[in-house]
Parts: sequence; structure tokens; C-alpha cells
Amino acid sequence: MSGNHLTGNIPSEIGLLTNLSKLDLSSNNLTGSIPASIGKLRELSILRLFENELSGSIPQEIGMLSSLSELYLQENNLTGLIPTSITNLKNLSFLHLWGNKLSGFIPSEIGFLKFLKQLELSINGLTGVIPSSIGHLRNLSILYLDDNKLSGSIPLEIGFLKSLKKLALSSNALSGPIPPSIGKLRELSFLAVYDNKLSGSIPHEIGMLSSLSELYLERNELTGSIPTSIANLGNLSILYFWGNKISGSIPSEIGFLNSLKKLDLSTNALSGPIPPSIGNLRELSFLNLWDNRLSGSIPHEIGMLSSLSELYLKRNRLTGSIPTSITNLGNHSILYFLGNKISGSIPSEIGFLKSLKTLDLSINALSGPIPPSIGNLRELSFLNLWDNRLSGSIPHEIGMLSSLSQLYLGGNNLTGSIPTSIGELKSLHMLGLQFNQLNGSLPLEFNNLTRLKSLHLYGNGFTGHLPENVCLGGLLENFTAGCNHFSGGSGVVYKVVLPSGRVFAVKKLHPLQDDKSRNLKAFEREIQVLLDIRHRKL
Repeated sequence: MSGNHLTGNIPSEIGLLTNLSKLDLSSNNLTGSIPASIGKLRELSILRLFENELSGSIPQEIGMLSSLSELYLQENNLTGLIPTSITNLKNLSFLHLWGNKLSGFIPSEIGFLKFLKQLELSINGLTGVIPSSIGHLRNLSILYLDDNKLSGSIPLEIGFLKSLKKLALSSNALSGPIPPSIGKLRELSFLAVYDNKLSGSIPHEIGMLSSLSELYLERNELTGSIPTSIANLGNLSILYFWGNKISGSIPSEIGFLNSLKKLDLSTNALSGPIPPSIGNLRELSFLNLWDNRLSGSIPHEIGMLSSLSELYLKRNRLTGSIPTSITNLGNHSILYFLGNKISGSIPSEIGFLKSLKTLDLSINALSGPIPPSIGNLRELSFLNLWDNRLSGSIPHEIGMLSSLSQLYLGGNNLTGSIPTSIGELKSLHMLGLQFNQLNGSLPLEFNNLTRLKSLHLYGNGFTGHLPENVCLGGLLENFTAGCNHFSGGSGVVYKVVLPSGRVFAVKKLHPLQDDKSRNLKAFEREIQVLLDIRHRKL
């Protein structure tokens, strides 16, 4: 009777069906509690009540179902404790209670369920420690205790579960070290202990998990270095160590992980160079090393990562130039190098990254011109070159970036005028050109930027009048144009929405500090700008 949109309670008369061997009421809209009379179904081998809206506690009488081998109560609103009587179900192979609101301890008697193959208690409110008796469940292949409030350490006895294939202890309050005994789980393919308070170093024995394909240790308090034994994990496809306090260098042995698709070591205290052996990871699609203390240059071998689509190296201490080999990354969509000490020019070969959507090279020491080839990046929506030493003019080809929504070129030494092609950027929301040496008047094509919400022109040598749509027509949410030579003053325009819903643009005037004629003239220029603008919302 699964998936039939049944409503109402499970009738207590269900207990009269004493010859019932299988009961499946899953994926309905049943409410109320599980009737105690269900304990009379002594022939029942399979009970499926998952995906309903059942509430109340699990009745103690559930422990009377001596023939039960499969119990599925997940995804309900069940509350209260896990009844200790459940440990009387000596034939139980599958116990799924996840996705409820159960509280209290995991009963230590759980170790009596010797035939248990799957134990899933995740996404509840369970507290206390993981009982050491769990080590008696030698047939267990899946153990999911994640998303609870469990505390204490991971018991050493976890290493007795030789048949375990998947272990999830994440999103709890577990503390202490990862026990070396975990290395005995030779069948383990999935290990997730992230988002806990685990400390100590990653045990060398982790390298004995030869079947492991996914390893998640992120968001803990792990210290020490990455063990070189990790090189033995030849089947590993996902490795997440981010958000710890891991130090030392990235071991060159990482290059032996030929099946790796995602590698995240960010937000640690890693130092030293990025090992050239990282170029051996030909299956890698995601690489995140940001927020460490990595130094040296970006290795040329990074260009060998032909499957890479996302590369994050920001906020390290990397030096040297951007390797031209990076242009071999034809599938690349995200490239973050911000906050390093990278120098040299932006290679013209950057234009080969036709799939690039995000490019952030800000807060480095890059010099030379912005290469015209950047116009080939037709998929680019975010371009940040802020705070470098770039010179020369803004290339006309910038107007070919038809998908661009954010463009940051401020804090450089750019000269010349803004190219008229800027008007082709119809998707542009944010434009930052402040603190350069740009000059000339703003092209009338600015009026085509109808989606522009934020514009920063501060600290250049612009002249002429501000186009009406720039100041007020688009009702910019953020606009700065001071320290230029516009006809009339410049400054800040705010968008104001009245309680009635009407929208106005409000010009901020620079206050007079004293009665000197110089300040008075500045004030008069501000007023003249407003007189020159004709707009019904001013």
C-alpha cells in the first residue's frame, strides 16, 4: 500500500493480522502514532512505515517482533528515545530511523544485533557517546550517525567493523583524535567525519584504506601534516581536508592519486610550494588551495590538468608569473588567484579559456596591459583585476564580453579614455574604474548600460558632463565620481524608496567647512550639476 496518498492514523486493529509477514505503508500521508498493537505481528519480517508524518515515540512493543529482519521508520516526525527493546530483534539486518526527531542516547545494547548490515540513525537529535558495543556489529556495511549531537571520541572498536563500506559521523560534536584503528576498515569506500571537533593529526593508517573513494575530514581542528601514506589511496575521487589547522607542505605523493576528481585543502596553515606532481591528477575537475601560506610560483605542470574546471589559489603567498600553460585548461570555468604576490603580465593566451565564467586576479602585482585577447572570453560574467599595477588603456575588445555582469579594474595605472564599446555590456551590473589615470569624457554609450547598479569613477582625470542615465536614469544604488574634472561637482547618488513605494535619486552634497571662496565654488559646482540634469525623479 505504498505511495497511495493514504491519510489518517494506522488503526490499532492492524495487530489482528497475526499472520502478516510484510507490511508496507511507506510514502503516504499517515499521521498519529505507531500503534502498540503492532507488537502482536510476530510473523512480520519487513516493516516499512517511512516517508509519512507519523509522530510520537517508537513503541516498546516493537521489540516483540521477533521475526523482523528489516525496519524502516525514516523520514517521519517520531520523537522520544530509541527503545531498548529494539535490541531484542536478533534477526534484524536493516534498521533505518534517520530523518526523525529522536533524542537521547544510542542504547549500548545495540551491540546485540549481530546480524545488522545497515544502521542509519542520522538527522535526529541523539546525544551522548557512540557506544563501544557498536564494535560487535561485525556484519555492518553501512553506519550513518551523522547530523546528531553526539559527543565524546570515536571509539577504537570502530576498527572491528571489517565489513564496513560506508561510515558517516559528520555534523556532530565528536572530539579527540581519529583512531588509528580506522585503518583496519579495508572495505571502506566512504568516510565522512566532517564538521566535528576532532583534533590531533591525521593517522598514518588512513593510507591503509585501499578501497576508499571519498574522504571528508573538513571543518575540524586537525593539526600536523598530511601523511604521505595518502598516496596509497589509488581509488580516491574526493579528498576534503579544508577548514582545519593542518600545516607542513603538500606532499609530492599527492600526485599518485590518479583517480582524484575533487581536492580541497583550503583554509589551513599549509606552507611551501605547490608540488609539480599535482600535474599528474588528470581526472581533477576541482582544486581549492585558498587561505593557506603557500609560496613559490604556480607550477607549469598545472596546465596538465586537462579536466580542471575550477581552480582556487587565492590568499596565499604565491609569487612569479601566471604560467602560460594554464591556457591548456580548455574546460576551465572559475579561476581565482586573488590576494597573492603574482607579478608579470597577464598572458595573452588567457583568451584561449573560452569556457571561463569567473576570473579574479585582484590584489597581486601584475603589470603591463590588459591583453585584447580577453575579449574572446564570451562566457565571462565576473572579471576582477582590482589592485594591481596594470597600465595602458582599457582594450576596445572589452565590449565583446557580452555575458559580463561585474567588472573591476580599479586600483591600477590604466590610462586613456573609456572605450565606446563599453556600451555593449548590456548585462553589466557593477563597474569599478576608480583610482586609475583614466581621462576624457564618459562615452554616450554609457546610457546603454540599463542594468548598471553600481558605478565607481573616483580618483581619475575624467572631464565633461556625466551622462544623465549614469547619474540618475538607472537609479544607481552606488555611485562615486569624486576627484575628477567633470563639469559641475561629483560625488555620491543614493537610491531612496519612500513608504509610498515611489523611487527617487538623492544627491549627496559636500558640506561647506568654512566660508572660503574655494569651498563656496565647489558647492556651486555641485548645484550646477543638478541644474544641468533633467530627470523627473530628482
